[in-house]
Amino acid sequence: MRRRALHALLWASLLNAQDVPDATLAGIQVKVAEHVLHLPDFVCAQTVERFERASAREEFRPLDTLRLEVALIGGRERYGWADSRQFDDRELRELAGRGATGTGNFALHIRHVFEPRIASFKPRGPVIHQGRRAVRYDYEVPWENSSYRIGNPPREEVVPFRGSFLADANTLELLRLEVLADEIPPELGLDSVTSVLEYARVAIGPWNGILPTSSELTMIALNGVESRNRTTIGACREYRTESKMTFDAPPAAAKADVEAPGVSADPPGRRVMELSLDSEIALDTAAAGDPIRAVLSRPLKDGERILAPEGSVVLGRIVRREKQGQPFDRYEIALELHTLEIGRQRYECVATMMDAGPAPGLIRQVKQLNPTFNRDRKPRMEILVNQVQRGQGVLQWEARRPRIRRSLRMRWLVDDLRAVKDE
Repeated sequence: MRRRALHALLWASLLNAQDVPDATLAGIQVKVAEHVLHLPDFVCAQTVERFERASAREEFRPLDTLRLEVALIGGRERYGWADSRQFDDRELRELAGRGATGTGNFALHIRHVFEPRIASFKPRGPVIHQGRRAVRYDYEVPWENSSYRIGNPPREEVVPFRGSFLADANTLELLRLEVLADEIPPELGLDSVTSVLEYARVAIGPWNGILPTSSELTMIALNGVESRNRTTIGACREYRTESKMTFDAPPAAAKADVEAPGVSADPPGRRVMELSLDSEIALDTAAAGDPIRAVLSRPLKDGERILAPEGSVVLGRIVRREKQGQPFDRYEIALELHTLEIGRQRYECVATMMDAGPAPGLIRQVKQLNPTFNRDRKPRMEILVNQVQRGQGVLQWEARRPRIRRSLRMRWLVDDLRAVKDE
């Protein structure tokens, strides 16, 4: 709260704009200052399409797509999957897993540029942007004034940056912002990072102001590998806390022959969920963040105790979907389960896939590749895999069969079940 008040005083000093000789630039800075001061806490849907190429001589190939919710809460960006009941405390790069990620679209980038006495500006004259008359300014932020951080785990460094922005010639509202960092410590393994944000007027409750509606992030590594993320943002609404999640001992089960799957004092037995997929997955259009639904094909037991009856619903999501070209064209899709529903009671679920199938297109996963042949001398499709991360299940699927049919059988080892209460 104190930091926010300090920012308000800092930006309020800019509203007078007496120390800026360029009247047009002063007007743009005032508009941005008003935007930052009155920006409410809000949530938006965000779709990120990620691409990669090995060098500038090659075409970009699609890597994957992420469907997320992003919130600005107390000046901090927070992320969660589209079907999540709460925002994750993890950084975006941890949530998304492999691949390039970028944050700061909603407030941090414009603060980095437009806060008083941070950047130096040069007018570049009038331009036309998407059919609108605009003015362009170049800017530069030296290292000593920068708060722009670039990370390549485990290292993270503050870097200087430069770029340009466009503003409407009549309203002086921000239309486009480009951010380029190319003085990056070699230890980060990056040659340059470029962000381009497109702005438009957005209404969130009573607030009506300027927000980015799309962005493009390009990262070029020192070895020439180039990553590009294209992000679209929409469905913005005011952020409000409507419920609270707590994890307590579960209530008694609704049925006498079904015991609530709480944490007991005795060590639990080997609890295995045998599931049947209840929703089809089209691998050529699926994205990380898409929901999945399955049902128990057999009762979930802990020893002889029935914890959940056959037919109970299990909810999850796709957390990774990548198309691989080596050693043959295939999709790699990672699933994560999060909720077990028993009647009206919901349980937070953590489980790890043991196996799946058989199914047309499913590639057998092995620890060691030993080529074998059937009677027709056709090789059996196998793929060498690493150990699956706890709490996930990974499927390898032939690209020529890009559809996981409903009723796919899966076996998951349950690591934890916790009752969820809404208050």
